[in-house]
Amino acid sequence: MNGGYAIGFPYVADRFGGSTASSLVLARALKEAGHRVHVLTHGEGGRITNEAAALDLPVTRLPALSMEPGYARPDRFRFHQLAAFRAAHAVIGDLKLDIIHTNDLTMLRSWSAPCLASRAALVAHWRSNFHESLSVKTSLRVAARVIAVSRYSFAKLPDWVQRKTVVEFNAFDLAMPQSARTQARAQVRSQLGLPPDAALVGIFGNHIVRKRTHVLADLLKAITHTADGRPVFGLACGGRAEPYDHELDSKTAAFGVGHRLLRPGFVRPVENWMAACDVVLSPAVDEPLARNVPEAQALEVPVVVSTDGGLRELIRDGENGLLCDPHDLPGWIAATRRVLDDCAFGQALTQGGRATVAELTPERHAARVAAIYCGLPNRMGQAA
Repeated sequence: MNGGYAIGFPYVADRFGGSTASSLVLARALKEAGHRVHVLTHGEGGRITNEAAALDLPVTRLPALSMEPGYARPDRFRFHQLAAFRAAHAVIGDLKLDIIHTNDLTMLRSWSAPCLASRAALVAHWRSNFHESLSVKTSLRVAARVIAVSRYSFAKLPDWVQRKTVVEFNAFDLAMPQSARTQARAQVRSQLGLPPDAALVGIFGNHIVRKRTHVLADLLKAITHTADGRPVFGLACGGRAEPYDHELDSKTAAFGVGHRLLRPGFVRPVENWMAACDVVLSPAVDEPLARNVPEAQALEVPVVVSTDGGLRELIRDGENGLLCDPHDLPGWIAATRRVLDDCAFGQALTQGGRATVAELTPERHAARVAAIYCGLPNRMGQAA
């Protein structure tokens, strides 16, 4: 491939979520495979810059899209996305980029026109749910290829988009030896001021409506102790974002579980906090493919997962996790109790989960994505 492709991964600097983390895993794996990868950030600072630096990925800063904080901006077309054209088009030329690989709707809208006006091919990594939107459909018309993160996500796309879409699960690269997991469990409990034997039920992700973090309050109301007497606490790791899950606040107050529902915000390193949990939940609806569940499986933590999303394509109920209807609250309570009270069953789930994520390595993911790049239209050049 004459040295590989030159690939730009654009982001809004002050936004960070599971999709961002997944795309950075891919970007690093592509770089390690010999491609020239550039992280392009709209705005100064932000967690994305720090994460990219930790992965040894070069960062090029572009003008911010808006002075309004990223998570305060609703997900819709705005004029500043068009106004980004000049800087985006210039950086494609300056860095001699072959591919712009977008990972969210804001970047898809912002970079479709610069790609159309340049030599770069647009690849839209579809990590979202499809809703009728003229700006999104117009941008998808420009995309040379679309990568859907699950068949669930693929099925919601219009037929004309599906014809140029490939389904490719995300890659996951967390791993931790047993000694480190034991240490993390003790450190997190000490940091939070919890008893050493406390059972932790974790949810990871921004606290938006469809993530349904409020289910944690319901569970803590129903489950105060495990069968062997350990006190049960909830851990909601993530930030406040719009549309915010207000039920999280109202139920926490109504049920009087505020002292047991701990909300440390964004946590680093996330693997320590995840490994400290006795079970990780994903009660979301319309979830294309949440990365917190395979990450927990890689760390040998049992998982309970909503049936409304792409994760059901990876979870075999009772073998490598448990599946629940997102609105079946008694089912979530029963599933969580089962994992907390039956250690042998929980251990069996972790063994199945470890086998699942062993197939989803960054190296394999990058190789398959590079093969997708090879099939792009001939108008795309190659890096020198």
